[in-house]
Amino acid sequence: MTKSNRKLYTKEKRTAFAFITLPLIGFSVFTLFSLVAVLVFSFADYNTYRETFDFSKPFQNFVNLFTNDTYSNAFFRSIGNTVLLLIGIPIGMVAGLFVAALLQSKAVKKGSKVFQVLYYLPAVTSAVAVNLVFRYIFNPSYGLINRLFDADIPWFSNEWLIKIAIILKNTWSSMGGTMILYIAGMLAIPQSYYESADVDGASPLRKFFSITFPLLTPTTFYIIITSVIGGLQSYADAQIFGAGAAGSQTIVWFIWNYGINQGKQGLASAASLVLAVFIMIVTVIQFRYSNKWVYED
Repeated sequence: MTKSNRKLYTKEKRTAFAFITLPLIGFSVFTLFSLVAVLVFSFADYNTYRETFDFSKPFQNFVNLFTNDTYSNAFFRSIGNTVLLLIGIPIGMVAGLFVAALLQSKAVKKGSKVFQVLYYLPAVTSAVAVNLVFRYIFNPSYGLINRLFDADIPWFSNEWLIKIAIILKNTWSSMGGTMILYIAGMLAIPQSYYESADVDGASPLRKFFSITFPLLTPTTFYIIITSVIGGLQSYADAQIFGAGAAGSQTIVWFIWNYGINQGKQGLASAASLVLAVFIMIVTVIQFRYSNKWVYED
């Protein structure tokens, strides 16, 4: 290597290092350090209000989560709520796939760009704004739903009705993002497959279930993975839409309530660790069995 090439190589290395320095600092401070802190706090009696930091009973936080009625009832309720609210994921996926197929059809192909933008707007709208708007829509006193049907439905006070309201809201807000991903997947499918199906006289429905749907399984797999991970970390639904109502409390809300609101950082860290392990297990299982139904080129 010549001297000029060596200087150029050194300069490129320094430039590359300068570009990755800020992301590395951000990762170290806000991710790596936080992970280590959560791991340490979860094995300690760490309470910011009482100013205690004791390692004499390292597993007490986990024991409290699963056996102490003071905490376990709320923890198991938050787990149940979080899992039940995941029902909105397949509903949103079906709705997004239906809209994507409709917009890619010849009937609305010319004006599909306008509809794509309109349907995608919820995906780029603030979660806080969406939850506030839907809280007004489902308000029992003056909400649009009750006024429209001239009913008196207690959406927020009933444990099951508030779940239904959250699922409906999440279906609406996730449909646009799912639609865009499915449209991208549809556009990547070679047209030769459809041309061959036309020669064989296949109907549009047959082409969808025999060509489009199977070839969209990689997109479906990606949506499931990301949606489940996001759903298990849901917080705004409980805090803003549900305002802490029992039927809306999620695991992350539990972590916030006991960690930030009540100062029990050790207990909240233990719950965070349980959630992280649960997410990893679910993700590994999904990847483990993906080869049985996901199309591979």
